[in-house]
Amino acid sequence: MADVPFLDHYCALPTRPVGNDGEGNRDRVRQDLEALTAELYVAERFTEYFRRRYPDSEVISQLNLLDANRFRGATEILAKWIIAEYRNEFGRDALKQNIKTQTPGRQLRSDMLGVRAEGTTMVLELVEVTTVGQAKKTEIEDLQHKTDVLTRFVIEPALKEMLALQRAGRVSIGAPTRIEIRRSTWRPSWNELYYPLVPLPGARGNVKYEWICYKPTFRPDGIGKDGLVLYEIHTTALPQGVPVEVLRRVARRLRELENQHQLVLLPAMQQYWDDNAADSRELKKWLAIGLGAALLVTLVVLAWPTAVPLAAGVAEGSGAAAAAGTAEAAAVEAAQLANAVRYAESATKVPGYFERAQAALRPLLSGGPGRGLVGSH
Repeated sequence: MADVPFLDHYCALPTRPVGNDGEGNRDRVRQDLEALTAELYVAERFTEYFRRRYPDSEVISQLNLLDANRFRGATEILAKWIIAEYRNEFGRDALKQNIKTQTPGRQLRSDMLGVRAEGTTMVLELVEVTTVGQAKKTEIEDLQHKTDVLTRFVIEPALKEMLALQRAGRVSIGAPTRIEIRRSTWRPSWNELYYPLVPLPGARGNVKYEWICYKPTFRPDGIGKDGLVLYEIHTTALPQGVPVEVLRRVARRLRELENQHQLVLLPAMQQYWDDNAADSRELKKWLAIGLGAALLVTLVVLAWPTAVPLAAGVAEGSGAAAAAGTAEAAAVEAAQLANAVRYAESATKVPGYFERAQAALRPLLSGGPGRGLVGSH
């Protein structure tokens, strides 16, 4: 556990809309990329948690449905019915106008759907990821609506097929007697609340450090709402005078201690600050005025510059899939899946980097500013 208050719900640092460059310009590709990055990181963290807690479980996400060979048994049947029937139904007004011209509604996807057994019940845990501004809309149009569509069009036929196969004895799939949908109670842990974005050059030549912040998930009461993970994007060009060179030296020391256990890392960093009193005084000054989050994210980016993946390849695959014809669809989906796997393998390391960066700066808090590194910033 962290010894600083990570879970204060509000940050004083500036935010910007998803896809905005901070100068008032919005780019659709950038918007899709950042939204997908925010979702995929949560999917990776939720999947790790879910499989650790429920060893025989599966997590169905928007991307892993592309892998037809991924699932087995009852989950395979569920995934088949999700692909076939998990879509918006016909609109009543449209049907009244001319039923012959109507086509089935668009395909639906849950951001994450954890699948686990609870006795003879198959439990589906639903998670949706969205921005703070879209929270109310997502709760109604995604959580409530998707639960309704799953209940009405997916669960009944899937359960019937599972039980029929079980009774026929053709395959042992461990068929449940019922399927229940719940909003997941999972929340990101303290070391999963930030995801750095690639630093961008500002209009005045200074570098802007930006990150996805999931702390809004816990608003307004420190608990949040089940099944709903919220985020916002913070952006800050470190003010003139912030000692980036000091952070570069700390980053170099962290890389030297790359493979050391926390029990070695903490005293080693304490010794580093003892030996570099001027650097220590400099960073304490900036921590005291509320720049802890910016310093922490900057340190992660400087120490592990190649470990800040964006979902670029996944986004490119998604765009190509939309434009591809039938003949190209399989190849595009395979490339998209491969990009997603590479992303997840890289993204899984990010919480550990934040833990180590937090440990590096922790000695500066001893007897120092009480607000902590990121708690109220």
